[in-house]
Amino acid sequence: MLHRTTRILFFISFFILLSLNSEAARNKHTFDKLCNNILETIQSFYPVHSTEMGIHAYDHRFTDYSSKSVKQMIKKMTNYEKKLYRYKNVKLSPHDRINYELIKSNVDITLLDLKRIKWHKKSPLLYIDEAVNGLYFLMLSNHAPLRERIVSIIHRMKAVPALFLTARRNITNPPPVYIDAAKTSLESGLQFYKEVSAELMNKFPERADEISRVSTKAREAMNDFLNYLSDIKPGPEKGFAIGKENFDYKLSHEYFLPFDSDSLLKIGETLFKESDKAYREYETYMDTNHQNGSDSIFVPAHFTKQDILDYYNWETNQVKIFLEINNIITVPKNIAPITVVETPAFLRTMISGIAYQPAGPFDSVQHGYFYVRPIPDDLDRRQLEARYRYVYRRGFRGSVVHEAYPGHHLQTQLAGMNPDPVRKWQNNIMMIEGWALYCEEMMYHNGLYGEENPAQWLGVLGGIRFRAARIIADVKLHTGQFTYDQCVQWMIKALDITSSSGKEYIKTEVRRYTTSPTYQMSYLMGKREITELYQAAKAQEGSSFTQKKFYDALLAEGSIPPTLMWNIMGLSKNSR
Repeated sequence: MLHRTTRILFFISFFILLSLNSEAARNKHTFDKLCNNILETIQSFYPVHSTEMGIHAYDHRFTDYSSKSVKQMIKKMTNYEKKLYRYKNVKLSPHDRINYELIKSNVDITLLDLKRIKWHKKSPLLYIDEAVNGLYFLMLSNHAPLRERIVSIIHRMKAVPALFLTARRNITNPPPVYIDAAKTSLESGLQFYKEVSAELMNKFPERADEISRVSTKAREAMNDFLNYLSDIKPGPEKGFAIGKENFDYKLSHEYFLPFDSDSLLKIGETLFKESDKAYREYETYMDTNHQNGSDSIFVPAHFTKQDILDYYNWETNQVKIFLEINNIITVPKNIAPITVVETPAFLRTMISGIAYQPAGPFDSVQHGYFYVRPIPDDLDRRQLEARYRYVYRRGFRGSVVHEAYPGHHLQTQLAGMNPDPVRKWQNNIMMIEGWALYCEEMMYHNGLYGEENPAQWLGVLGGIRFRAARIIADVKLHTGQFTYDQCVQWMIKALDITSSSGKEYIKTEVRRYTTSPTYQMSYLMGKREITELYQAAKAQEGSSFTQKKFYDALLAEGSIPPTLMWNIMGLSKNSR
């Protein structure tokens, strides 16, 4: 009797377990399907960003910011919001629970942008960036030969007049700083379209007439928009501010930070005070101990432009090798190449310094490009000596660390290798820029520059101080505590900027800050979060901890907010 009862209980338990597994499988299937539907809807609505990410189904068009289109998108996102709510308490795997947080964040921020902030009604730059980036990402992509990509490029050129007609219908009374920024950007955009058209007509003479025609109409539409902005009545001086409520919402729903803008401002002020003190003290130390005059360095007579470019690429590979031989981070054998090149002629009106352009994570062909300022074909003696000293001192290493290895190139490549489409789609700036800034100090402590390199360490401290000032600027601009001019003057004074070029740089920087709330705080707050994760993992794992294991685990999860890594890594902030 007991034997029979045991068998019955076994079969009951078996069928209960089978039922639970079946339910879990159904939940998994329907959740994955919902995630894919949400991603496809967002990707379709934002075709230029999809091109950047390597999704090419929508390469022929721009975002439709007409009232009807935006209302339809809001309706779709609101519907997805309701469907996602059903999974709030559903048992999901740890991986899918993170995906739930990520995809919900994508929906939340899309609704914030379209329904509450309404960028399409306040920012002329939104349309200019759409027009310029729509061509830029297609010109750079390696997913197909240019002969095939030109079809989409021409389609987008044809769509420019309609894009700016929508802009004129939507944009009324933008803040003065947006008008100034848009005019400057339009001038660069007009030149960019001219340069792109010239390059395409040269490569495809059989299509020259068509390219010329659509390019001319596109530039006429841009010029009409420029005239429109010249005559428009400006709105309030602080009209760029998204407000405390929206700023706090972004902190919570985009970065998963457990505090509001008031607390963030206090953190920023503390970090700036600490970093400013450290910078000034080390600057004094350098002035006292490391003023050795000019180095006497032999400069060869035939040091050329190609030698400089060869050095840049050599240095990039040297830093990669340094990571490998010192067991800092795993560099996969199949990582895409990165090439240091002069900024192409058609981009020089847009990119004045160094820049990194990653491959889209969904692209079939992967290749990263590291742009540097154009080098004169013929260097005079003074230029030659300055460039050679830079190479002799291996001055490019700091740029490589942030932009290439182990910074943006390695991080975005590893993120793109994650097979999960939800993870692959994420592009959280707190991880991307936080990691690159973190690397600057981490690589110094790992000995990339030798035992002591005062100039390099001062640069690291200066970078931290600058990013701390950005936190304060970010919060005060977008909660209405700073006007544009007040922020410029505050940063110039706080950072002791005296040169004309330095002041102009700050003006340009702050102008950008007004269009990108929370972006500026992401650098140092991201670095801070990664540092705390590192310390907690080290404390928890003890003698079994290695930096390589930690960094490999961190970067494998994709470009997700580092705040979510606490749960993924099974860490607690109390374990630090």
